[in-house]
Amino acid sequence: MTTRQEQFHSFLSKKNSHLRWAYILFGILAISLMQFQVQAQQARETFGKNRIQYKQFEWQYLSSENFDVYYYDNRRKVANEAIQYLEGEFDRITDLIGYPPYLKTKVFLYNSISDLQQSNIGLNHTDFNVGGETEFVKPYVEIAHPGTVDEFKEQLIYKMTELMVNEMMFGGSLKDMFQNAVLLNLPEWFIKGASGYVSKGWNAEMDDYIRQLVRTKKINKALKLTGEEAELVGQSIWNYIAEKYGKSSISNILNYARVIRNEQKSVLITLGISFKQLIAEWKLYYSDMEEKVNQSYVIPLDSTKVSSRHRKEIIFTTVKLSPDGKNIAYAENDRGRFVVKIKSLENEKEVTILTSGNKVFRQDVNRNVPLISWADNNTLGVIGVKYGEYVFWLYDLTTKSKLPRELDRFSNIRSFDFSGNGRLAILSADFEGQNDLFLISSRRDRTRRLTNDLYDDFDPSFIPNSNTIVFSSNRTNDTINTIVKGIKTIPTNYNLYLFDLDTTTNVVNRLTNTLSKDYYPLASDKNNIYYLSDQRGIVNIFKFDLSTGIYSQVTNYNSSIKEYDIDFNNKSLAMVMDKGLKEDIFYTKPFNLNRQVFTPATRRKEVQQAKAIVEKRKQEAPQKGLSIKELINSRMRGNDSINQQVPTDTTGRKKMPADSIDTDNYIFEDEAVQPDTLIAKKEPEVKKADVVNTEDYVFEDEATRNQPSETFLNRYMKAREATRIRGPFPYEPKFTYENLITNFVIDPLRGFSVRLETQMNDMLENYRFFGGIQTAFDWKSGDIYGEIQYLPHRIDYSARIDRKVIFWDGTTNLQKYTWQKVEMGASLPLSVRTRVTIKPFLGYTRFVDRGSDKSPSVPPVFLPPAEQFYAGSKMELVFDNSLTTGLNIIEGTRGKINFTHYEGLGNKQASFSHAAIDIRHYQPIYKEIVVAVRGFTGTFFGNAPKSYALGGMDNWFGNKINTGGAGNPLANVEGFNPNLVFTEFATSLRGFNYATQYGRSVALANVELRVPLIRALSGGPITSNFFRNMQFTSFYDIGTSWTGKPPINSNTSTQTRIEEQGPFRAEIKDFLNPWLYSYGFGFRSMMLGYYMKFDLAWPVENYQVKDPRIFVTLGFDF
Repeated sequence: MTTRQEQFHSFLSKKNSHLRWAYILFGILAISLMQFQVQAQQARETFGKNRIQYKQFEWQYLSSENFDVYYYDNRRKVANEAIQYLEGEFDRITDLIGYPPYLKTKVFLYNSISDLQQSNIGLNHTDFNVGGETEFVKPYVEIAHPGTVDEFKEQLIYKMTELMVNEMMFGGSLKDMFQNAVLLNLPEWFIKGASGYVSKGWNAEMDDYIRQLVRTKKINKALKLTGEEAELVGQSIWNYIAEKYGKSSISNILNYARVIRNEQKSVLITLGISFKQLIAEWKLYYSDMEEKVNQSYVIPLDSTKVSSRHRKEIIFTTVKLSPDGKNIAYAENDRGRFVVKIKSLENEKEVTILTSGNKVFRQDVNRNVPLISWADNNTLGVIGVKYGEYVFWLYDLTTKSKLPRELDRFSNIRSFDFSGNGRLAILSADFEGQNDLFLISSRRDRTRRLTNDLYDDFDPSFIPNSNTIVFSSNRTNDTINTIVKGIKTIPTNYNLYLFDLDTTTNVVNRLTNTLSKDYYPLASDKNNIYYLSDQRGIVNIFKFDLSTGIYSQVTNYNSSIKEYDIDFNNKSLAMVMDKGLKEDIFYTKPFNLNRQVFTPATRRKEVQQAKAIVEKRKQEAPQKGLSIKELINSRMRGNDSINQQVPTDTTGRKKMPADSIDTDNYIFEDEAVQPDTLIAKKEPEVKKADVVNTEDYVFEDEATRNQPSETFLNRYMKAREATRIRGPFPYEPKFTYENLITNFVIDPLRGFSVRLETQMNDMLENYRFFGGIQTAFDWKSGDIYGEIQYLPHRIDYSARIDRKVIFWDGTTNLQKYTWQKVEMGASLPLSVRTRVTIKPFLGYTRFVDRGSDKSPSVPPVFLPPAEQFYAGSKMELVFDNSLTTGLNIIEGTRGKINFTHYEGLGNKQASFSHAAIDIRHYQPIYKEIVVAVRGFTGTFFGNAPKSYALGGMDNWFGNKINTGGAGNPLANVEGFNPNLVFTEFATSLRGFNYATQYGRSVALANVELRVPLIRALSGGPITSNFFRNMQFTSFYDIGTSWTGKPPINSNTSTQTRIEEQGPFRAEIKDFLNPWLYSYGFGFRSMMLGYYMKFDLAWPVENYQVKDPRIFVTLGFDF
């Protein structure tokens, strides 16, 4: 007994020693993979969304010292303005963040967000990868022109700063990328907030949000917020640091964070205070502002809210009251998908009149569409985007009909308004990168251009009973056709202007003259104009009296009004604004149109005005320390920026008659000649002969005296100023590495394997190359594949090669099975969610007998090799509107129907086909708690149908395979097993071995409740990878596999095995109940950089509950 115990303990000690070494090797391998920034597993995306190319982009680019700016169509002027502006801001940005980029930045300019959404960059890419896939930081960005110069400049700076900060933090070299991506785990507010502050500064949106945030308990979790909220919080923190400690602190904190890999310690080193103290000061700073605001401002009453309960992602783009005051129309935009609704103010009945667009994720969204305006009491005009182009609908409430009209001339439309009789409409639109006013006929395809310059003109509206338009603009003079030298000189403040359609001159009349943004004017009559303004720091309604030239404040809400409309006849107000960090529509009746209030300026506005005064004094004060040459050159530069009037009207229209406009029968100038077209403004030619360079003019007596004292830095800066913009050059695809991925794969047939994959793209990702290799640790079995995709057109093309090798230990000999395939593909996206794909292929199988190594003394006997060639095709219909919001967290629906045929060449008896349907739905319940449901069914048929093997889970540690039973595709047979290469494993069916059931057909269903407990309770991301991605699950799996008729009960069960004993042979049915099912619960999280799943399952077989089994697997759920 003692001896047996000693032997037993000796065995255990040896086993534990082996296990310890196995754990050590496993840990070293896992850590080494993490150090090289490779990914442990990645859910193989078998569905995926589409990007539809409605147009072809012929890219060209201009090149300067630090930027290459790419453009298409007739946008060279816009690209030239952008590259000059970026070069002018380059030093300021690099000085502010304290980092110069490694490489020249590539900037791709799109004419609109609709065009940008056709880009293939980032298609089906997810940020939620396990272990940190090696993402190579690429020095290029995409920017959609928003339709205004002001926002365009902001976007240019934001994208450039975001790229530089990411490169700064995560590395411009491969060494930096590998190290920092593993060791650097910075919060979202830190990175995104820095980009937001550098590009936007202390803007009204951030100021509004942070003042509302400090009123809620959410302020205590502010640093854990994500997305846009994280950016606004970070922007406010960086703003506080700049205001309190100076802008130089920004670069110091960023650089220290990069070096020591901890943002909190970098704050301590730079500012000399703890991070906790900084956050306390930040909260107090904005809390004090909010207290002062509450003394003079009010909150809208809950009783005035008319919008129904909705998700926080939904925004209201426009709200309009009908002329008779009976209805309110409004538009909702949910991440790109929009609806237009009309609600009765009498009985609160609501109808949806239009639905369009697509919900997008990780793409820019046009938050300005749809636009709506009432033509009369029964007709609503709607402008939206369909198939990448703007469309103008007229909806008749009586007949419920829609009359569409394309507005494909314009890249962006910002606002519109109807004339009093609804026959004409005035648009603020972007044509070839320039925002101007256009007059259109509401029922005919006629257009007249009213303004033609680089200034922004938007929010136009008709003054009642007149032919005068009031609009908002950032122009600096009263001429409507001007040349502006560069977008940098265009101011950011907006004022109100009048434009008379009866005029014969190109002149507008300025109404307001402030340093604020005065916009969205609505005229009650010829003397009174209501408008939105941030004159006091918070956007509220003001009124301007033309008869006296005096403006007054009408409302004093504590949150900025985003959209509004006034029914002057019924004295009612509808507006969109935030309350409690959520956007809603409020309706007030009666509304006092003559109310006058006064509120003190907010802290933001005080700082803004003080800076403007200081800057103005600097410009007016004599410039001390300047030489005569420098003083003269400085003044010459100032003169160069003065706007000059265009000598002729470049739109080609005739002079307007002096008499009044007849809006009922308005005749557009070009109707008698030709169909309306918009002619791009031609750039004036510049003569090159003997042009004096006023910027670098050198007086003769100064040439010798000044040159020796000039420093190297001065000469360098002058050389940079003289850098010429070169081009245009054509775009040429150049491949760069996209990522590097390493997966551990536990293959049912080949055991533990390693898969290495890489992806290469051109800059626009129109050309994609995928390559990979998988090898088992016997170094014999494995896969290799390569695929190239061509995606720039409406139809996506692909070509792929595959080789699959399986070494199989047969009954007596080792056998090698190979499958080689060459495949071509064409995919037609029907929408961003649905596509149809066809993939013809040519392939062949080869089976080779490798003999036996069990009896080396016996001469081996080899079976002759067997080969079979196939030609066939695979067809798929794929639907996917799902959104991946976290690791193993999905919402939405995915579905796929596929059919594949294999035609045996030279042997029709080898032909077979396969068809399958896979549908999955992920229903969010509360926060990120999701119920996931999956249904799958498939069948093989034909002359040589293959089989399914039902049971088990993908990537299952310690998996077990059932190799017994008649017709089992995994059974050891005499000779070769032709089913082995084509066997499909039907998973997940927890609690059962692989091939517990098998057959030509299969049906499987799964239901899972996924509870990310820590995330649900915390309301924000968690620092720890383990706790942030922790999930608890409960599940129910059910499935069956059969050959022949579907198994309804035990009488139709086809699963049998043969028992032989002596002369007796019996065929026994394995399952009284043909359905296998299991239930249980599980746990998932990140461990050592791997997404691990632990499931405890109770299998039910023949109506009996078996002992529970533990399954440990790698990778994500279905």
